[in-house]
Amino acid sequence: MNIEETRKIVKKYFEGKVDKGGNPYIEHLEYVSSFGRNEKEKIIGLLHDILEDTLLTKKDLLNMGFSQEIVDTVFLLTHSKSISYNEYIDRIIQSNNKVAMYIKKIDMENNMDLTRLTNTTEKDVKRVNEKYKPNYMKIVKALEEEHENI
Repeated sequence: MNIEETRKIVKKYFEGKVDKGGNPYIEHLEYVSSFGRNEKEKIIGLLHDILEDTLLTKKDLLNMGFSQEIVDTVFLLTHSKSISYNEYIDRIIQSNNKVAMYIKKIDMENNMDLTRLTNTTEKDVKRVNEKYKPNYMKIVKALEEEHENI
């Protein structure tokens, strides 16, 4: 499965979906993908929300032709409602999956960009300051520590 085939799949499954700012959701996925340093990371960037926001399963992605490595990383990036956001981020860090941490870092940077919203509310600012920023710093720290250990 290559990047163009992935893009077609993502466009199909996210057609008509919008983000909190009312923008086509595909723009967020394309943004995250654009920071991929290779094709695998670009594909994961496009797919990072597909298991969370559609009815597709890991098995569906495997049947479409995505590698086990890509599917496992996308699954790791899928936030289950059964755990807190903090636990979710900790799970990504504890996995030691550098690609997942890197993609989540880019995802969070885009999610923290309040200029994407037409009307920023106090709730939006609180979400960024209480949910995203502390967890973003944990991801950044984990990536920096790995870099220092090389």
